[in-house]
Amino acid sequence: MIYYYHKDAIHVSRIDLLVQNLDKSINFYINSLGFSILNKTENYISLTVDHKNELIRLYKDNNTNTTNKNMNIYHFAILLPTRKALGKFLHHLIKKQIPIDGAADHLVSEAIYLQDPDGFGIEISCDKDDSEWIEANNQIKMDTLPFDYKGVYYSAEDYDCFSKLPIDTMIGHLHLQVDNLADSKKFYNNIIGFDIVNESIKDAVFMSDKKYHHHLAINTWSTHSLNCNKMKSFTITYPNCEKYLKAIESIKSANLKYQETNEGIQVKDPANTDIYLNIK
Repeated sequence: MIYYYHKDAIHVSRIDLLVQNLDKSINFYINSLGFSILNKTENYISLTVDHKNELIRLYKDNNTNTTNKNMNIYHFAILLPTRKALGKFLHHLIKKQIPIDGAADHLVSEAIYLQDPDGFGIEISCDKDDSEWIEANNQIKMDTLPFDYKGVYYSAEDYDCFSKLPIDTMIGHLHLQVDNLADSKKFYNNIIGFDIVNESIKDAVFMSDKKYHHHLAINTWSTHSLNCNKMKSFTITYPNCEKYLKAIESIKSANLKYQETNEGIQVKDPANTDIYLNIK
């Protein structure tokens, strides 16, 4: 894993999901994905890999009559540190007969796709070395190519059984589904501070900090079904005061509503999704 793209950059550090059945979701995230429980409160259960940092929160969705047009999330990526770790996870999927939605080589990474019990898309991925990334016209090239199942599978040893996600696993990126691509692009680029790294894929924009292939993406593909859950919120963490304060000033200059909370500065994006901004 190329740590400086996440540790010293603006990145998505936590995702909060609304779920219909907490017990069912907990079972999936622990036994199928390999998370551990960090904390339980009256409102949520938080999941971790290192017993220190929250990566995911699960909230019980008490709204049984949701009328949301679409999910506000396309998928989120759980980034593993090595190809070997991805191979070990693939062994686990096969052994436990856990269904997958597909897999792909994206030129910058390799990824396996699943869905949780509520239909949230999850990408389990590992990055390729950045020396292999292709940059042209100030854009990082990405694609969807056939996945090397055999190569990934044999990158891990049969005797090396999967039990938990590696402790250096993190949120690799978040891919949002939005109603207005231009408005969301302007918000995440001009206000939040991400740079645009790829606009070559139809109806999608990929953004990042420090020239990573993407920390955040937005699309208007509208592939999700009606009456489904939505992501409750997510957290963006800034690596230093300069970038954090610049984002806060941009929020104020744009006359956007915000409030200070224990979780950080809370603001809504153009799709009305709650975001918390904090500093490392």
